[in-house]
Amino acid sequence: MPHDKHASAPLDAALVWFRRDLRADDHAALYHALRSARRVWCAFVFDRDILDALLVRGLSADRRVEFIHDSPVQLDEALAALGRAHGHDGVRLLVRHGHAVPEIDRLARELHVQAVYANHDDEPAALERDAKARGALAAHGIALHTSKDHVIFERSEVLTGAGAPYSVFTPYKNAGCASWSRST
Repeated sequence: MPHDKHASAPLDAALVWFRRDLRADDHAALYHALRSARRVWCAFVFDRDILDALLVRGLSADRRVEFIHDSPVQLDEALAALGRAHGHDGVRLLVRHGHAVPEIDRLARELHVQAVYANHDDEPAALERDAKARGALAAHGIALHTSKDHVIFERSEVLTGAGAPYSVFTPYKNAGCASWSRST
């Protein structure tokens, strides 16, 4: 889905990798990609690493999968409307089925992008996936940029006095509320 931007954008082309954040509104990675590149494509991968694990557990009819299956259709429509509103035809969501890292790496190379943008995902498996993606993309000279998006505080923004993550909720909540009141 090409998005042509003014010529001062530092990148020629970028790819936005949608994951659990299947929305066009208030989407940090999409925003950063559109500000940084003259042409922007968007992609979602039905990740075999996730889907196969559900099948192994006998969850062939999982409500989360049904929801995610319908969401790219709505996202594609929202991206098309966003493109039309900004004078760009053909803004569409590219959907792939496979293992996310090789699919995104292949798609980024096919589209000749200089960067892939995604929102942070703090699940342990997602952190491992992102590290693999960063390495695979870097091997081809493509950067992976991730952004804070769906949280108030990042994993490193509210820490104990010793600089470690909180392990008890109430002190974490109190520190988070104090941080929030200082920032507003």
